[in-house]
Amino acid sequence: MKIEPTEFDMIALARRGLQALLDDAAAEVQMARRHELWDRRTGQLTPESEEAKARAFANWTEAARSLARFDLLHPEPVAA
Repeated sequence: MKIEPTEFDMIALARRGLQALLDDAAAEVQMARRHELWDRRTGQLTPESEEAKARAFANWTEAARSLARFDLLHPEPVAA
């Protein structure tokens, strides 16, 4: 006996994957914020910290957009 996934199963799996990407990106943003380094002379973030935060926010934004686009194409069913 072979079990074939339904279209609903595949959509739910894709949504969980995109949500996991968003969660990972949010964790990356938190990590970048927690480990930011400040230059004591200038009072500004170091270039490495700026780059890490910018990359983390870009990843988070892209993950959020991907999930939002997916939700437009495949809205989550509302429980009755």
